[in-house]
Amino acid sequence: MLQDQTPVGHNDGSLLRAYAAVVGLLCKVGMAIASALILFDLLLIGGAVLLRYAFSSPVIGGDELVAFTLTAIVMLAAPDVLRRNGHIGVDVLVGMLSARAARWAAVWSSVSVLLVAALLIFNGWKAVALSRMIGSLTEGHLELPVWTLQLFLPLGGVLLGLVALEMIWRSFAGSAAPSEPVGDAL
Repeated sequence: MLQDQTPVGHNDGSLLRAYAAVVGLLCKVGMAIASALILFDLLLIGGAVLLRYAFSSPVIGGDELVAFTLTAIVMLAAPDVLRRNGHIGVDVLVGMLSARAARWAAVWSSVSVLLVAALLIFNGWKAVALSRMIGSLTEGHLELPVWTLQLFLPLGGVLLGLVALEMIWRSFAGSAAPSEPVGDAL
């Protein structure tokens, strides 16, 4: 179920293959958790609607839980989507470039992702520390500690950074980026 189907390029060294296998496994685990959270949210929202309109009994804290899980879903799923080239890109422009220019465009793109990942790690960790220090809680019935939600920012940043490093490595090694059909993620 969590098998990495990353294609092995002819220029991939054993170290790149090992790194890609570890990053692929981490991304698959993140995507599996994000998928489970989406199903949880679906059931929670569906149940809340049914209870509210059929039985006039709302679910207490349901909206808070859904809002809480949305950050986790994005931060855990984005690295795997990026790794499989599932994000929207400017393919028309890159397709008009020479092979060398396209490679440098890919490096530039990956470096940009690496910088965003660094911001997520650094600022996310600062936000976690501040929220923990002041004891910030979510508003509503549950009053969950905000720092537990914010932990997904540096975690997602680490995963994005690992994927960006793999993409940079593949660009310099001359091998293709891993790709698989979006429907076959798990």
